[in-house]
Amino acid sequence: MSHRWLRTLKLAVPVVFLVVTPAFSQVVLTADDQVDAYTRVKSVLGASPETPDCSHPTFGPHITQTIDNDLSKYVFLFNIHVTPDNDRCSAFDRQRLEIKTEGSSPAYVKGFLNDSVAFRWKFKLPAGFQPSTSFTHIHQIKAYDGDASAPIMTLTPRKGSPNSLQLIHINSSGVTTQLTQTDLAPFVGVWVEAYEKITYNTHGTYSLVINRLSDGAQLFSYANNDLDLWRNGTTVVRPKWGIYRSLNHPEQLRDEQVEYDRFCLAKATDDCVSDQTLPDLAVKTEAFLGGKTVVGRDALYGVTVTSLRGLTADVNLSVTGLPAGATASFSQPTLHGGSGYSVLKVSTSGAMPAGVYPLVISAVSGVLSHVSQPTLTVSDFSLTVSPSSGTVQAGGALTYAATITPLAGFDEGVVLYVKGLPSGTYAYFAPPLVSNGSGGSTLHVYTTRWTPPGTYALEVSASNWWLTHTQASTLVVTGP
Repeated sequence: MSHRWLRTLKLAVPVVFLVVTPAFSQVVLTADDQVDAYTRVKSVLGASPETPDCSHPTFGPHITQTIDNDLSKYVFLFNIHVTPDNDRCSAFDRQRLEIKTEGSSPAYVKGFLNDSVAFRWKFKLPAGFQPSTSFTHIHQIKAYDGDASAPIMTLTPRKGSPNSLQLIHINSSGVTTQLTQTDLAPFVGVWVEAYEKITYNTHGTYSLVINRLSDGAQLFSYANNDLDLWRNGTTVVRPKWGIYRSLNHPEQLRDEQVEYDRFCLAKATDDCVSDQTLPDLAVKTEAFLGGKTVVGRDALYGVTVTSLRGLTADVNLSVTGLPAGATASFSQPTLHGGSGYSVLKVSTSGAMPAGVYPLVISAVSGVLSHVSQPTLTVSDFSLTVSPSSGTVQAGGALTYAATITPLAGFDEGVVLYVKGLPSGTYAYFAPPLVSNGSGGSTLHVYTTRWTPPGTYALEVSASNWWLTHTQASTLVVTGP
């Protein structure tokens, strides 16, 4: 979901990607919908994603940002399609949608000979995820130059009975070894966190642990103190994340949407500590009157930000999803000290359409970003009058039917009145008030023998004091 259709209110939200704490340094890539996904990835990793956009331009960017309800935050969404996606319009037996570092990336996020690095990231495979019997990589460690034809390490879901998650190693001689595997089912439909440590050389060390995020249960573990983790002629080794899969068996595949969150890269004595132990924040929204209002009135929301695990940094608030014709403001757009309370006022205008609009309230502090998703319900009503023209002989009477129809849950009382009656005429509505925003009323019009013959333009109006709708009708009076 890209939210390009949303009218957006951005309130002084800084974009910060490098986290420095007294204990360690790390480079962190997160999603928060402040900039498009491709720009955000390149600004941190120093390389643009590898995508099938050229073969599937009608879809648009294949990496977007969306809100994950389990995490209550924006995450990266990798969209891959069996057709027509391929590998960058250069290979058609496979398709690639990956983010990575490369030779031009900052030195800190690249791996050199004898470097020790740590990576930590989260991912969620969708329910029903379908790998093939050929390769479907979701993570690679790969040389950037030199002998870079084959990856060094891959994390690979594989179709089988049952489907499995495999860790595969390819050495400098091209020998492929499946180091370990486990049942794929526990990884499907849930968020997991992977933690990987590597020392790059021909007798390198490697470890990978994957835990379920909801309860911390360990789902995968492997360690080896003597693996060939370098390549001939290589100067840089780098990580890659995403979806890289074979099209040799397209009938085994389906369109997939894999979610990734919070990529951390660290080097040397630095480490990627789980954000489950780091300072964080939570945001909660209370909608006054359920977020319901009438066209032309304001809606109010109470926004509470709570500091978790000692967060003391400023938190900036913003809102997206406003319909055209609405504006918004926070009583406190910046909350100091990592927590606080702010009132969001959304002002509507008489020109905007009634409807239910999903809002996204973002609380951002550096790379930390969490969202709350209240709704804005803007109600209204419509007025119809029939007949559109009525004829009566002077001294006679006739009636018009006025009907109030609620829009988006409108439930307020509406008063009816009429203008434009000729002299010698009187009228009344029965009933004069339509309760609960829905129903009908009859306009009784009585003429007298002194009512001048002619054609008169009537204005039948309905009002709830905040907004008024008027419907035109015609009264034709003939001679007695």
